[in-house]
Amino acid sequence: MDIDEFLDRELSALDLQTGKAEKQQPEPMQYGPQALAETDISPLVENIGSSLKRGNLDEAEQSYVQLWSLLLQQKLKWDKELHDQLLVLGRQFSASLEQAYTGVKSAAQQITEKISKARSLLKEGKKEVPFKTYNEIQEINSLIPNVFFEQKRVVQSQINDFYKELVNTTDNELIRRVSNLIQEMYSFLDRTNNSIRSGNMLDAIACYHRCVELYVQIPEGFLRYKNAIGLRILDVYKNLSIYTEISNLQKQLQQNISLQKNEEKRVLAREMPSGPDTAKAKKENAIRNMEQGLYAAASKDIQDAINLEPKDAEAKVIHARIKTLM
Repeated sequence: MDIDEFLDRELSALDLQTGKAEKQQPEPMQYGPQALAETDISPLVENIGSSLKRGNLDEAEQSYVQLWSLLLQQKLKWDKELHDQLLVLGRQFSASLEQAYTGVKSAAQQITEKISKARSLLKEGKKEVPFKTYNEIQEINSLIPNVFFEQKRVVQSQINDFYKELVNTTDNELIRRVSNLIQEMYSFLDRTNNSIRSGNMLDAIACYHRCVELYVQIPEGFLRYKNAIGLRILDVYKNLSIYTEISNLQKQLQQNISLQKNEEKRVLAREMPSGPDTAKAKKENAIRNMEQGLYAAASKDIQDAINLEPKDAEAKVIHARIKTLM
């Protein structure tokens, strides 16, 4: 005797409706917020079968849960079709879950190995590969069906721990880099001030420019340090700017003085005869005085000519001649 015959006999004896009678006169059932006049489970069964064939356990689970909701709404009212479908689907799920679980374990193992290798690289100071690995394991984890909640939770916990290590390593390195920048900037500022006090303005300017280059490398998130050292840079900027302005004014003044002197020399050159013309005039005066018998005046003129043109051979001859006449 099968279960249907047993239920028909027992329910009839109790003067209750059997499952078959219920099928002939189905009562409305509640599923979700809507009342179902008739229960048609075939679409759900087809969806589950299709999803299992595609390996989409998450989608199959949704329709499977709906079938179980229908069963629970039946309470103890016997529905052979629903029972048999759930039994078949349960076995199909068992096979699919067993097959998928093998893949989940493989994915979890792969993620564990990748994280282990990435941690070793982090200890060696290599960061590019670990960050790439993080993206890879996230993609692998996204492929694990949500139906394996416990396994996925363990894997996600490993990924989260690895992510924290990445962040901590990156943050700590950033903090060290900024600290080194700040120390280097303070060193250049001290050197700049010392150079200003000693008058080595070229070195002071070079140190100031280097300090500004380092300042712009400080990233966001370190405003307190950036503001403090920025105030010191402004003091140096002020002092060097004043020095630069004074230097430019001094250069302009020297240029103006030099231009003025050059102009005065050109004026004097135009107004005064050149050296050779003066010597020539002295020679002419000496010859004229010599011809007139004014030997003393001639001697003075020729001596002036020789002083103006020491290499003038003609003046020397005239000088010797005058001496013979005196």
